[in-house]
Amino acid sequence: MELRKNEIGTYIISEKAFKDIAAIACSHVKNVYPTRKDNEYVECKIAKSGEPSFTVSVRVKQGIDIVKLCNRIQDEIKEAVLLMSGIECKQIDIDIQGFETENKK
Repeated sequence: MELRKNEIGTYIISEKAFKDIAAIACSHVKNVYPTRKDNEYVECKIAKSGEPSFTVSVRVKQGIDIVKLCNRIQDEIKEAVLLMSGIECKQIDIDIQGFETENKK
């Protein structure tokens, strides 16, 4: 958990909240498919410095440029975390678990 203080009091941002933010950010990226339900495909750890780090396990659409897609996922998560919490994350690892085809029913 990340504990922050301001002039009025303190607030805590849990790892679960960070996982939710990352999962929401991933949902905005086309051609990305979570490997598990809810936000369980996102792992989050908070360093002693207070910075969250993420590992995201996904499948991607077959034929997509993986490097560009991973950069997009990382950018979306980084921006969402900063926007929603005011905290910068330095580590976002993407674990490509496989590929999805359009013909899948």
